[in-house]
Amino acid sequence: MKRKNSLNKLDILSEIYIKFEKNKFVTMEELIATTGLSSSKIRPFVEDLKEDLLIVEHPEGFQISNKGMIFCKTHWA
Repeated sequence: MKRKNSLNKLDILSEIYIKFEKNKFVTMEELIATTGLSSSKIRPFVEDLKEDLLIVEHPEGFQISNKGMIFCKTHWA
């Protein structure tokens, strides 16, 4: 991911979407490594995305929901 001064929840969603296409789940550790943010900075974005029903969280990691897949494809496909 290209580093910006500040990231937002759509940047996090984009990262999950990109990685989701290759793997089924994206872990918090992968998001930390990719974004350079700590888990305490990423977690609020993830919680917002979950509330918006764009992602779901499993013990294995994060996954794009059906609603999230439609959102991502209309914005980035």
